[in-house]
Amino acid sequence: MGSEGLGYNDAEVLSMRVQSGQIAVGLAALLLGLMVAVQFRLQQVVPPASNTNQLLSLLKQADQKRTQLSQQVAHLNMELDRRLSQKASAQRLEHQLTQEEILAGTVPVQGPGVVVTWANGNAPAAYQITDIDLLLMVNELRAAGAEAISINGQRITAETEIRSAANYILINDTQTAAPFTIKAIGQANQLAGALTLAGGLYDESQQEGLSMTITKKHAVVIPAAPPAILSNIAQKQVSDQGSGKKG
Repeated sequence: MGSEGLGYNDAEVLSMRVQSGQIAVGLAALLLGLMVAVQFRLQQVVPPASNTNQLLSLLKQADQKRTQLSQQVAHLNMELDRRLSQKASAQRLEHQLTQEEILAGTVPVQGPGVVVTWANGNAPAAYQITDIDLLLMVNELRAAGAEAISINGQRITAETEIRSAANYILINDTQTAAPFTIKAIGQANQLAGALTLAGGLYDESQQEGLSMTITKKHAVVIPAAPPAILSNIAQKQVSDQGSGKKG
């Protein structure tokens, strides 16, 4: 069959084929461009495997470092707590030792308190100051919170004896007599208040003709106990420790 039967001449057929080929090539080029663009974008978004491994390695190292630092911080906190606890314990022990030294009278002390001057005044012989009166004074001051007490320069401790002997009074085996100067360290208002309560030692002294003056002081100095008393205290402590070991 000839071309005349189809209704197309050779030039038209060739032109159509050329146009079809150009379209196909254009589409192919467009698809290729799109594929190249997509691949380029993916390379930008998704790093290469080698870079990913490096990032994972860095993250792992960072986690390990953070764990180490956390452990170090925890250890330092424990060490700080331990040292603070030791310091607090040392301070408590030091305070306890100081209190025991004060109570035992092994060291001189100074602090606020009161100074009481107690004299027989115009009191008849039956009402003059006795060892019992001094013991009552000491007990009143201790009950009011006195940390240290002395009478006529004699430190009052747990080993102190206050007793009458003939015309004088023995304190720490030292002869003394009225007038008595009683010093006490503690809260001055509280100590003075305990002695001046209604019906207390001050009122009784006034009624019996005794003379008593109470002076509050910012700084009261009380000496240590005499060597003989300290020696007795030391011997008693050694004896108590030995008894404890045997028990």
